[in-house]
Amino acid sequence: MKLATLPRWQQCGIAVLLLLLLLRLVGLWAIPLTDTTEARYGEIARKMLETGNWVTLWHDYGIPFWAKPPLSSWLSAAGMVLFGVNETAARLPSLLLAIATLGLSAHLMRRRSGGDAAMAAALILASGLLFLGAAGTVMTDPALLFCVTLSQAAFWHALARGSRRWGYVFFAGLGLGLLAKGPLAIVLVGMPIFFWVLLRNQWLALWRKLPWISGTLLMFAIAAPWYALAELRTPGFLDYFIMGEHVSRFLDSGWKGDKYGFAHATPRGMIWLYALGAIFPWSIAMLAWLARHGAKLPRLYRDDDGWLLYLALWTLMTLLFFTMSGNIIFPYSLPMLPGCALLFAELWRRSRGGDAKSSVLPWIASIGGVVLLALLAFNHYDGNRYLRTQKQVIATWQAQDPSADSALVYWAGRREFSAEFYSQGRARTTLDPQQLRAWLAGKPGSFIVSDAGDLERLPADIRARFAERARFNIMGDTMLLLADTAPAAPIESK
Repeated sequence: MKLATLPRWQQCGIAVLLLLLLLRLVGLWAIPLTDTTEARYGEIARKMLETGNWVTLWHDYGIPFWAKPPLSSWLSAAGMVLFGVNETAARLPSLLLAIATLGLSAHLMRRRSGGDAAMAAALILASGLLFLGAAGTVMTDPALLFCVTLSQAAFWHALARGSRRWGYVFFAGLGLGLLAKGPLAIVLVGMPIFFWVLLRNQWLALWRKLPWISGTLLMFAIAAPWYALAELRTPGFLDYFIMGEHVSRFLDSGWKGDKYGFAHATPRGMIWLYALGAIFPWSIAMLAWLARHGAKLPRLYRDDDGWLLYLALWTLMTLLFFTMSGNIIFPYSLPMLPGCALLFAELWRRSRGGDAKSSVLPWIASIGGVVLLALLAFNHYDGNRYLRTQKQVIATWQAQDPSADSALVYWAGRREFSAEFYSQGRARTTLDPQQLRAWLAGKPGSFIVSDAGDLERLPADIRARFAERARFNIMGDTMLLLADTAPAAPIESK
């Protein structure tokens, strides 16, 4: 269908989607990698590229990162192979995955319910706060979102349309999900499908329309080689990843076994509040819609093929699963977003009673663009006040033209992964005076970065050698760049 023949609200919808894409592209370039999450995964991908080791993820040189599988790191490293080591290249794969997720969702809705509903679903999904933020962020969740959506969409195509090809896509999505986040992907896909089949007594169709034997072999062929190699390279990985990250982290809100951070102790059920924030502004729009059309819900819920039930379970099962966990963070609600967008779009379509000639959906979706535009403005005018990143510090250090054999040491108890990323791995962190002396020994022209509050803990003999070159205000902290002023030892003539 040509653009000129579309209803005006759909033309506006396309314009809003393109605007959101443009703003997100600007964000890839304009916003620096921030600590801790995004910079950490960006640095893991950079180390993968630097070391040439595409099997073991490195938390630090010589220290493996067992907390996550490699798919997102592979993609970010591939982006840096193509476009250089920078934040845009590291983030681009996540944006492409988000666009693919949007395409899968809109395609599924178009095949089931037509163009109006597909446009509505695209607008709802693309402009939600969490989806818009995750689209182009260096972390594992965009890859998980894509894999879950691929399998969920493929399952419906396989059962409703009897497509054997989509049956294999379903298992391919599970295999990729194992590489994106681990067994959690199978749980998040399996829960809504299990209850949908149970409630509709579709066991025979489930068995007949999915290629269980060859599909399962395909899933393991995709994922198993990396798991085997990862355990062989660094024994102990499987025990920590399966039992620690997938059992202890889920059941124990104060889990002490985290090797790479800390447990996120939250009240059980907090995922529901996170979800309301994740789908903003649509959480407010949905409440308003329910207030207006709630009485029609029984009539709107006529569901001969189980479509609405499937979307409701896709939306709710992720939230119910994480309701039982007291160790969660905001992005955990991400996998339910496509189901939620499709569900609301379907209810919206049915409440219209036919082809929509007009709609406020593009205007609501534009709120997401306003939020993103505000973030870009804050970053432009005073980004260090709102975002924790060491990019400016490292740029000033690079402007000092440090020698290749000089050291860059952060005198701090907290690793700043953004410093490691932007310094190409040269930044190192310690609060141990002996370690500091060892790193500085025989390296004239070195630099130290210290919080002003930690300066008094710097050994006096070292403090006397270093002079302040610059200071930075980063989220309320004052960071000092100190340069070695001691003359280099003369080179003895032979």
